[in-house]
Amino acid sequence: DPSQSAAPEGSRPQVLLTALMHSREPAGLTCVLYIIGHLLELYTSGDPLGTYMIERRELWIVPFVNPDGYIANQLSPSRPVIRKNRRPTCRNKYESGVDINRNFPLAWKRGEFPMCGEEYQGTEPFSEPETKAIKTICDRRSFKAAMNFHTFGSMLTHPYNYAPTPEKAKLKVPDDNAIYDELQDVFKFDKFGPAIETVGYTAPGESDDWLYDAKGIISMSPEVGPESGNFFPPAREIAGIDRRNFDRAMHLVLKAGL
Repeated sequence: DPSQSAAPEGSRPQVLLTALMHSREPAGLTCVLYIIGHLLELYTSGDPLGTYMIERRELWIVPFVNPDGYIANQLSPSRPVIRKNRRPTCRNKYESGVDINRNFPLAWKRGEFPMCGEEYQGTEPFSEPETKAIKTICDRRSFKAAMNFHTFGSMLTHPYNYAPTPEKAKLKVPDDNAIYDELQDVFKFDKFGPAIETVGYTAPGESDDWLYDAKGIISMSPEVGPESGNFFPPAREIAGIDRRNFDRAMHLVLKAGL
């Protein structure tokens, strides 16, 4: 029982891990489920890393940020393309919904995207139950770092994702730029930086920007899986994706307390 030897809840460095903010990205879900299972396996076997992480860190894991969208894709196995939540905004069920990852306050702008568009931002910041839930968990905790798993393309995005140029994306605290650079030295993603440098577009109302700017959390979004795999990489690639990102997540969790 980890509770017998771990430090009390709230006294350990806290880290947030999430997946499925976009419901058609299940490779991110397999990563967080693997992290849960493998970390517990290591702990129960007496592994020093597993023991240290369980007893000296506090992980909060949200595997299904967008459960309704995930279920909708399960019910449409021939066309699992739904990205947004299931708020009715369009007649076409595949185009309906709010993009959870455009519903956070920083740089949010009414009318930025059309209601049937993939990036529709909602009627106001935190208009959606999913973003309200993320806000609540962050208000009640003191997270040092966060990792929000997405797919695909082997890249790591970090604030400021709303910024139209790399220069405007520079962080408020210069040392924080160095923190992200050091993490990338270990993670070794193919692409690294704010959205304009990685995916090639801006992302107003994005989660990492709010987590960093409002809460001071070193937050990031790994886009896991190769470009060739699209949103649903072949089953044979999942184990490798999970193992690589377990190591990355554990490095972040370790660093959160140093």
